Amino acid sequence: MWSISKVLAGRSYRPNRGMRYLMLGALPILASCEKVINLDLKTTSSQLVIEGNLADDNRPCLVTLSRSANYTDANSFEAVRGATITLTDNAGGRETLRESAPGQYAGATLVGVPGRTYTLRVETGGTAYVAASTLPSPVVPFDKLSTQVSTVGNRIQAVVDYRDPAGPGNSYLFRQYRNGRLNNAIFVLNDQFNDGKAVSQVLRLAGPSNDPNDVNKLASGDSLRVEMQNIDANVYEYFRTLNLILTTNPATATTPANPKSNFSGGVLGYFSAHSRRVRAIKVP
Repeated sequence: MWSISKVLAGRSYRPNRGMRYLMLGALPILASCEKVINLDLKTTSSQLVIEGNLADDNRPCLVTLSRSANYTDANSFEAVRGATITLTDNAGGRETLRESAPGQYAGATLVGVPGRTYTLRVETGGTAYVAASTLPSPVVPFDKLSTQVSTVGNRIQAVVDYRDPAGPGNSYLFRQYRNGRLNNAIFVLNDQFNDGKAVSQVLRLAGPSNDPNDVNKLASGDSLRVEMQNIDANVYEYFRTLNLILTTNPATATTPANPKSNFSGGVLGYFSAHSRRVRAIKVP
């Protein structure tokens, strides 16, 4: 499973105390310039991190609960046990997730259906956190996966092709695997500039990579697998702002920002109901 806790490991993650505003230009994989809130702080206690996912692949909802380390400590994430988690949908469905491993919770009956809205409620430590997510409909097909060699640096890059449906508001998240290992880079975009058009998108890194395992460096003969998710607008906004944090050069950044969660209560993390389409090739 792709873990925000693992993505955040490697740079200090600092929850909010005190705010200042910074205008940031669009990254290569993003659609537009946006205003994000940057947070300046001197001390902070750990915070709850919720990662919830429900896809249209006939599998149950999966939720991970962890607690972020104090920003002065080494990056570590403690599993949160004993939470009460319920999932409901707008068709009358309801279930309580069970804890299958420390900090890992799974559903059993509700599955992702395009066009349906799901609400996830997490109660732990006497506080409840709630998020809603709509699984987009219609689901956008993943037409083609290929590669190209970059003009700068001669790097092999994945290229995804799909046709965006007419009408604004479609958003996408891509996850790239090299020889079965997930690249933690976040590839997210929307249809602001390609509404209703055929899209051929290079999955290029938006900033410097600190991956010691070179999962992002494709080579001839590699097995390349890419997962395409149709996500709703709030989930897009979460990953867009998280991407801004992770691709800011730590040597020049002084105040990291919190990603914009779709949960109530100021918790870190997200809940995403999304489609899942996968293609795989051997890198030529």
